[in-house]
Amino acid sequence: MSSYAMFALAYAKEMDLDVPAHVIEKGVAYLRSQLVTAVELSDFHQANRQAWVLYVLDLHGSDISSEVDDLYRKRDKLSHYGRAYIAMTLGDDRRVDTLLSDLTNEVILSATGAHWEENERDWWAMNTDTRSTAIILDALTQLDPENQLIPNAIRWLMVARKGGIWETTQETAWALIAFTDWMAYTGELEGNYDWEVLLDRESWSNGTVTPDNIQDPIIMMRALGAMEQQAGGHPLVISRGEGEGRLYYSAHMRAYLPVEDVDAVNRGIIVQRRYVPADCEKITDCAPVDSAKVGEEIKVHLTIIVPNSLYYVVVEDPIPAGAEPIDTILDTTSVLEEGPQLRRQSEREVPWWGDWWWQWYSRSEMRDNKVVLFADYLAPGTYDYTYSFRATVPGEYRVIPAFANEFYFPEVFGRTDGSLFTITE
Repeated sequence: MSSYAMFALAYAKEMDLDVPAHVIEKGVAYLRSQLVTAVELSDFHQANRQAWVLYVLDLHGSDISSEVDDLYRKRDKLSHYGRAYIAMTLGDDRRVDTLLSDLTNEVILSATGAHWEENERDWWAMNTDTRSTAIILDALTQLDPENQLIPNAIRWLMVARKGGIWETTQETAWALIAFTDWMAYTGELEGNYDWEVLLDRESWSNGTVTPDNIQDPIIMMRALGAMEQQAGGHPLVISRGEGEGRLYYSAHMRAYLPVEDVDAVNRGIIVQRRYVPADCEKITDCAPVDSAKVGEEIKVHLTIIVPNSLYYVVVEDPIPAGAEPIDTILDTTSVLEEGPQLRRQSEREVPWWGDWWWQWYSRSEMRDNKVVLFADYLAPGTYDYTYSFRATVPGEYRVIPAFANEFYFPEVFGRTDGSLFTITE
């Protein structure tokens, strides 16, 4: 806490606010008295705290070079964010390249997002993976502002908000610090440049970015069906002219294929679906089925495997057109019917209060043609969901794959194979 107070006072001095010298002197003296040798640091909690104290002391011009050298040699004790602190403390020292290289090797990348996940949670420092990502972003901004990870880390942090805010005051403070440093470097709030989008080498749209419209997003859409097939595809070029500021953009394409041509895909999320008889008690011991008789009940087992932390995940599982989901909430459903069940296979996402009422998704919707699940946040792990449907109309049906994706990063997704399901009299 004393380090945070001194951190604030360092910025107050930088802004030419009146800070009594004796307060700074006593604060520096106290923080120096808390330093120990790297050998005495028994765990990563203490190592991270030492890195934080050294960073704050450096902001006040205190000579802590020997202590920094000592901790650098024992940097294996530090979490990712602790290494970011030491990198910012070292400044233009050649050892910064080693620390930034360590952090680059640990980054978790998706198509448009970059973030970091700690191996262990530093509860005493009120740390989260979102906070670590923000601190590392600030280090990159200060030490390597042309690093290509920065825009994607910014995008990830923006998506990590819930209801427009980050989950903790620590996450909020460090995200705002990092964003402010980045905006100061890029001057993007003073953006002043022309932009143009070319499709098939012809102008699709163009405009000018100014400080007055810098916060107004521009959304453009083109139906694939309106575009003729041509050799070489359809080149898309996004360009900007000279001037201040940064141009941010993303491009997505969505296409629909015949079910029999759709294969399972893993682009950051693994999705599996099994149909088994209704009386199956242990899913893994039951042979999957691809047919049923009218009136028969089928149990659906969905498995979602998440290698990395994800935010705002949507899972959709279409139901065969000749079947109806069994919604146990409705009064018309027999009280003997078994409702949806969920199961956690991974230990990491268990909350501190236990799992006696815990569920991994935030909301579920049972519609007439599909089941939809929404999760605000999924930690790395394996998640199960089980529900049932009843066969109602005879026929051979093409079943659309079960599909999951990050709502704000739709290129992070996964799906099952398309399949056929037959209903007989």
